[in-house]
Amino acid sequence: MMWDSLKMPFEEKVKYVSNPKNHSLHNYGCAIDLTLLDSFGRVLDMGTEFDHFGIEANTDKDSINMANGKLTKAQIRNRWLLRKCMYKAGFSGIKSEWWHFNSCSREVAKKRYKLIE
Repeated sequence: MMWDSLKMPFEEKVKYVSNPKNHSLHNYGCAIDLTLLDSFGRVLDMGTEFDHFGIEANTDKDSINMANGKLTKAQIRNRWLLRKCMYKAGFSGIKSEWWHFNSCSREVAKKRYKLIE
């Protein structure tokens, strides 16, 4: 349903939503979308909302977004802290979504786990 609801070119859509014919790592319980909270339970500012479909969400464009005034140093530091924690825990990220982390590859997930529909 999410795939069908996005009205954008295919080459853009695949950056943000897994093609249903390939299945998402979320459907195997092997991906998580998350952010960080401060000690008072407040969400840290990451520069965009969760599920923002645009260049501002791309982790490999942080320096460009800061130079263009779209992100601050504090927002980039918050993203870096999230990535550092998740990488240390064995997860990997994707370039197009600062909030998305995978515990394994799609190939490994398909071999080890059942698809959750």
